[in-house]
Amino acid sequence: MQLQLIAALIIVFLIVTFAVQNAVSVSVIFFLWRVDASLATVIAACFTLGTLIGALVTVPTMLRERISISRLRKQVEMLHAENEDLRALKKDDVPAVPHDIEAY
Repeated sequence: MQLQLIAALIIVFLIVTFAVQNAVSVSVIFFLWRVDASLATVIAACFTLGTLIGALVTVPTMLRERISISRLRKQVEMLHAENEDLRALKKDDVPAVPHDIEAY
């Protein structure tokens, strides 16, 4: 927990330092849209937008994997129960050799 807090504080310090050193104003033009903002703000906005797009792209895959994991866990539980039922059978209940061995 303390290591995560220290890492977070270092990252915040680096972000603040970056923002202070890159306070120069830049113009961003996209089609007919124009915005004047600091370089740090533009970079932070691009980073945030990229992170959101990346998260949205990975969400469907993660949901499919969770559904698959849930289905497989249910199957494992069912197989464990079946295995316990088979172990509970007495050895006399299950023949070691089929009665009509020549049929095989």
